[in-house]
Amino acid sequence: MIPLWPSTIASLDDSLNQLSESLEKLKAAKPVNITEVTDQLKTAVESARNLRALVSAEMPEATWQDRAELDVLIAEIQKRIEARHIEGLRARLTALAAELERGTIVHRRAVRVTQLNQMRDAAVKELRSQAAAPGKPQALPGPDPDEWLDWACGLQEPDDTESLQTLRKEFVRLDDFVANLEPNMWVVKKEILV
Repeated sequence: MIPLWPSTIASLDDSLNQLSESLEKLKAAKPVNITEVTDQLKTAVESARNLRALVSAEMPEATWQDRAELDVLIAEIQKRIEARHIEGLRARLTALAAELERGTIVHRRAVRVTQLNQMRDAAVKELRSQAAAPGKPQALPGPDPDEWLDWACGLQEPDDTESLQTLRKEFVRLDDFVANLEPNMWVVKKEILV
């Protein structure tokens, strides 16, 4: 879920609760501060407007009559947002796999090139497998796929411990490949547009 949703919903609910408390005081003929009640109403209206804008941005065709229908819409929107997030994680893994396939390993010893190519193939297979697996794939740390390998080869402990631990735990084959690769051994063919 995007960060704005929970705070907007909470703001609406909080402002309505405060307004409800003031109305209960009025029902009991207790004194209320009219300025506070007016501010509570303004806050509730603004929160409702913000939530309505978020719903309309995600589902322009959406209509609802009461809070129960709004809650159903919000649940549907949350599912859509989560599905897009999962698809983004999958696309990132697939894009890195494609980036690894584009490159060439250069080394003075053919045996070393063969070893690294096998590690790269295993890393590509791991990435594609995780991208295709059911459920939510693990988030890959680091920058965009075209910059990822340079970034990964530059990771050092203790500064990059969290990223390194994620790679070691969730992307074992990819971590193995990166740990054995020196940046000057990796060459990516530049595509020439005609």
